[in-house]
Amino acid sequence: MISPVSGEVVFSDGLRFSPHEALSASHIQDARSHSLLPIPGWTQHRLGIHPSKHGPFEVEAVSDRDSRIQAVLVAHAHSFYRPDTPNDSERRAFHEGVIGSDLLGQREFSWGEAFCRLDPDHNKDWLVIVYTAGPQIPLQRAELLRHLRGHVLVPDSRNA
Repeated sequence: MISPVSGEVVFSDGLRFSPHEALSASHIQDARSHSLLPIPGWTQHRLGIHPSKHGPFEVEAVSDRDSRIQAVLVAHAHSFYRPDTPNDSERRAFHEGVIGSDLLGQREFSWGEAFCRLDPDHNKDWLVIVYTAGPQIPLQRAELLRHLRGHVLVPDSRNA
């Protein structure tokens, strides 16, 4: 389900998310609902329940103003979870097991991190995969390239 190498999240029915990949039109059309977040241009997409090698999961994704995926939230879906269980501890234990099996217990990676968080309003634990923002590299504009090239020292072949 979660690749420790790339951070890609893959479900058995073909639904997949890669860090900073643009959210597809089919993701947006298939979403049950969308909510604007307090960060301007960011949206939370509720994508319903999808099967995985660990069983069914409720899936949500967060995209930025460019519709690029910044986070994926999953909550294991099963009828035996009871809403009155303190801190949704049974689901939390299951999520910790997914981190243990898929990510070998590691939580921080070059692509981002994975952790569990409780939604106290609904007493529901979520396995959250947040992608690292990465380096803020400006677009390659001609002015920038001219500036960079103008300041590059040319090696002196006599000192080589």
